[in-house]
Amino acid sequence: MKSRSKIQLVLMNPIPRLIISHSQAKLIIHFDLIDISSNLMASFSSFLFITSTLVIVLISVPFSNAQPTSSSRPQGVVLPITKDASTLQYLTYMKQRTPLASESLVIDLAGEFQWVDCENGYVSSSNRTLRCLEKECGWISSVSCGRPPTPPELQPCLGYVYLSNKGVFASDVVAIQSSVNGSIAGPHVAIKKFLFGCGSTYFLQGLAKGVKGVAGFGAFQVSIPSQFSRALRIPRVFSMCLPSSTAFSSKGVIFVGGGSYKMQPGIDLSSSLTYIPFHSSLIGPSYTSGYYIQVKSINIGGKEVPMVSDNITFDNLGFMKLTSISTLNPYTVLPSSVYKPFISIFIEKSRAMGIARVASVAPFGACFDSSNIISTRLGGLVPEINFVLHTKKAVWKFYGSNSMVKVSNNVSCLGFVDGGEYANLVIGGHQLEDNLLEFNLAKKILGFTSALAQQTSCSNFKLGRNFLAARL
Repeated sequence: MKSRSKIQLVLMNPIPRLIISHSQAKLIIHFDLIDISSNLMASFSSFLFITSTLVIVLISVPFSNAQPTSSSRPQGVVLPITKDASTLQYLTYMKQRTPLASESLVIDLAGEFQWVDCENGYVSSSNRTLRCLEKECGWISSVSCGRPPTPPELQPCLGYVYLSNKGVFASDVVAIQSSVNGSIAGPHVAIKKFLFGCGSTYFLQGLAKGVKGVAGFGAFQVSIPSQFSRALRIPRVFSMCLPSSTAFSSKGVIFVGGGSYKMQPGIDLSSSLTYIPFHSSLIGPSYTSGYYIQVKSINIGGKEVPMVSDNITFDNLGFMKLTSISTLNPYTVLPSSVYKPFISIFIEKSRAMGIARVASVAPFGACFDSSNIISTRLGGLVPEINFVLHTKKAVWKFYGSNSMVKVSNNVSCLGFVDGGEYANLVIGGHQLEDNLLEFNLAKKILGFTSALAQQTSCSNFKLGRNFLAARL
């Protein structure tokens, strides 16, 4: 008996519109929404449009390249991460514009949205300026509009703080790699109206060479994970696994849509996460945004770091103020009142382990003779650093792989820096590397691992032959 396939279409209001295009052996699925009028003829026309689209696809695209079909909406998407050797910034890559072109972007964990240099060579037939009266403009904080006599409906949505007076907000097509259960490769999926800031070339100063802008992953309506979630109807959850190496072949990964998170050799990191609450904004002398957690105390090798309980460093509940997580800070920053006893205890504990101190190398305050440090799967065998969080059971542990920085063949330094008297505690990139962080934006919960290097590394994620190719 010959097998037959049956396609069933159910009209809803609104319904998802599926457009599948086949080009150069790659499958791209576009998701958009079309509203169905109460008028029967409009509904029937929409039905004919969808039916004819699917018929064309079935005729023109080989079944081997047409998977997954309309019944398998993406469970998530993945993006690659590389580490720039010069700036120590973390970069990700996406296809954007029409025709699609790959763009490298600096990852800003606290960023509100994605912005791209539109002054230098940004050409796209699908790029459209966002107007002030459109609802999407209201999703963006700190925007301004044009001035009369321009009619309000034609006034552009301008970036007041982030993009200067030259910047406008726009929408364009982006395409990213989809995934199933964090382990099975899906087709590239395209989002037709992805919102981003069209900025000035001037704002690329200080960023890694060759990048086109900044990718914002903050807890905002127009951040990358929020837009992907809304467009693809996937959970508003993203996870980040930063690579520890600057080698181009060693890449980390960003998951959007939730886990599981599978690394070679077959390790699912979902069961290794410790969960804590986070705050996405704090109101004080000035409004701040980002990912903030509560740190109660710090101990090194079992010895607690003494801290002065003043109103500068601590809040009225006894937690360190404004403790944030950053991908733009290469190393963890401590206020001077904490940093001085912190390195003093680390030096004391290191001496007890037979590790000799050597002259400091900027920007670090304590460096050591590498020949005295035993290598392990968790990096150098040095005193363990523990950040005790909102409860004593929630502890963020830093082993040698995340605490020490090799500055030469013979010298390794403690990778924490003094931020000055009024600095806030900021957990920087080096302390995050080769560990998985899961941000649940809907529930405001952060999951993190502390000893990923004991099992695997962020560069051990593979999703198809072409995944993580920066120039897709």
